[in-house]
Amino acid sequence: MSEKSNWYIEREKGWARAAATLRIDGWTVEVTTLAAPVQLEGLLPSGERFYFRSRHDEALLAVGGDDPADIAPWEVREPCASASHLTGEEGLVMLRRMVSRYPNPST
Repeated sequence: MSEKSNWYIEREKGWARAAATLRIDGWTVEVTTLAAPVQLEGLLPSGERFYFRSRHDEALLAVGGDDPADIAPWEVREPCASASHLTGEEGLVMLRRMVSRYPNPST
């Protein structure tokens, strides 16, 4: 079994901090993948399901429905030059900006 690189350990820590911050804000969130693509899923503070993915040159936030990773009633996409290697700090800023566009004021 190979050891994780320092880069990957720092990546894990950064996304763990981002997820903890979101939890403090009332989100239920799980970081499901850190290798490209970065993926998070869970519930917004309003209780709606969400899916966030960052890969290649784009980030996606999908909200609502039974499986927002598959089909969501609402989505927003943003260009991101280093999306596959997005850090937790950058991802937190991006995710907050994206969710602010969601038309539900309780988020």
